[in-house]
Amino acid sequence: MSDLLERGFVAIQNIKNARQSIDLPATYFLDVTGQDDDASGHNEDEKMLKALIEDFTEGKDWDPVTKTGKLLKKKYLRAYVHVTSTLQKTLIAKVLATERRFVASCRALNEINIDFLAYESRVFLLNQPYVLDTLMRSNTGGGMGESTRLIDRITKQLVSLCVMLNEKPYVRFEKPTSNSNCEKLLEMLASTNNFEAMLREATDKLPNWKPRPNPATLLFLNRTTDMAATLVHHIGYQSVLTNVLGMQGDVLRVEVDKKGGEGKEIKSYVMSEDDDIWARQRHKHFDAVKNELYAEMTAFKQKSLSQKVKEGDGLDMDPKTMLKVVKDIPKYREMARQFNKHNSILNAARAEINKPGRIQAMTMLQDLACGFDSTGSSVSPQSLWSAISELLAKPDTAYLDKMQLALLYVIARGGMTSKEEDFFESNLQPEMMTVIKGLSHLDINTKKPKNTYSVVRGHLDMMKARLTKIRNAKKIETEKEQDAKRKGQSFTKKAHYIGYRYLPKLHWVCSQLIEEKLDQKAYPWNNPPPKSGSRGMSRATGFSVRRNRHKRQQSGMGNGDKQRVIVFVLGGITPAEMASVYEIGDQYNVEIIIGSTDLITSEEIVKCLSQGEIKRDQDLNPAVIQDTNV
Repeated sequence: MSDLLERGFVAIQNIKNARQSIDLPATYFLDVTGQDDDASGHNEDEKMLKALIEDFTEGKDWDPVTKTGKLLKKKYLRAYVHVTSTLQKTLIAKVLATERRFVASCRALNEINIDFLAYESRVFLLNQPYVLDTLMRSNTGGGMGESTRLIDRITKQLVSLCVMLNEKPYVRFEKPTSNSNCEKLLEMLASTNNFEAMLREATDKLPNWKPRPNPATLLFLNRTTDMAATLVHHIGYQSVLTNVLGMQGDVLRVEVDKKGGEGKEIKSYVMSEDDDIWARQRHKHFDAVKNELYAEMTAFKQKSLSQKVKEGDGLDMDPKTMLKVVKDIPKYREMARQFNKHNSILNAARAEINKPGRIQAMTMLQDLACGFDSTGSSVSPQSLWSAISELLAKPDTAYLDKMQLALLYVIARGGMTSKEEDFFESNLQPEMMTVIKGLSHLDINTKKPKNTYSVVRGHLDMMKARLTKIRNAKKIETEKEQDAKRKGQSFTKKAHYIGYRYLPKLHWVCSQLIEEKLDQKAYPWNNPPPKSGSRGMSRATGFSVRRNRHKRQQSGMGNGDKQRVIVFVLGGITPAEMASVYEIGDQYNVEIIIGSTDLITSEEIVKCLSQGEIKRDQDLNPAVIQDTNV
């Protein structure tokens, strides 16, 4: 918002709120769906357009022919209207064209094709939370109409993205492996007929629009085929802030110590890419961030002239030095503010992680999801049952930790025995049992165990390779630390945490796609690239991203036209999956963009599976601070 104010806008207001008249032109930015009436007969686009023309209405009592009655003053001098999607022509005629003073005052009506939220540089969201709830209702036979409208809406938003990126992509999708409507809806979403028709309709209105010569691959994935990624406690900085402290979007509210240490206060922070520390550290291990932050702060203080003056370092304060100190003060204050901000956040998160049973729950969730422990030895859900049941029975174990353990156990076990079900009913609250049994709506067995959940072999090998790498790095670091101690030197640990071993399925799928190894039966093409080329990840010039990658990186070859992959997950993405995209993109020197209907957390999963017994506004995480005056 500050960027808009800097460009001359005097106020930013919500069109749904009451506003005062002002003799200035107004720029309207309207988030429209471009859809027809829904099943209930209401149309959100029509409501928004009616609110727009109300700002210019002459009034019901005014007779434009006789010019008698009460003429209302219009709120603004002129209107410049921008909409995020294509407006229905019937709506323009039905609503906008009916108010003649609006027609006379309107100077622009533009469709700008940004019907999505650019959440990060490589992440987009469609601002549609609780989509999993809609998909589940379609499985029970009560929401197919709503689901179909949802798919139509998502398709239009993805068309908006492709228009903005100048993409006419090749499409692949995750083939359904069950009779679940959730998976069938993904296949419907990936259908090229509807998608291509909408894309053609949108681009026909843009005479100067041209697709990129090297089309991207658009890969559709289903949230329900990797529920483990939503239930595991990932140890990345961004993941911890989202799942443990309950960061809402990019806004985090935490309780911190007041200046001087007298009591506590609530602080609200915006975690955006404008924050250099956040942009660099958000995907790193939580403990590594704290170690590196301390090392950075120490190095900064050693170089800062302001810090030397503050400590009375005996600087020769001649005019030239004084000028340098004055210039250094704003930078010093900003860096100190950023370091204090992240240090406060890290301390608040550490306090939550250290609560009873939390670290133990994190470790067991990793074991269940990976199928092996921190030593690399295989483990089965049954072998973990004793420790899991003990943690579930403890009253001080956090509500969400209990739910994550119970859900992931049933998924990994492939169901639950009557004895295990009796234990859940005896030790968990009634709505928790509803949540567990709600897994059946995602076509996950909740009765007598049949087939134990197992990770795909290649995915398993990738996770074990990461664990081996972490263990070796930790061993080398321990040796360096001991050597530094003998020499009396300082040493900054990188915190190679052994528990940081689970990789989302998306990480493996994207790697396979880029290396041209992704199974075409499990992930078929809807509109494959020309047969003269490769299977979709090589350029028209014929080179593969697998070959000579390091030489291309050194020479800068292809930087102007990188191969692009767009991954869309129906049902929500996690911060860990976002981190995977950045890691893979850097590893293979490929531009990967990930998107979804919205961010998803274990709390949202629990609420969706509860089938309405747990309300959406009900707070399941006591660490989340909802209402603050900051």
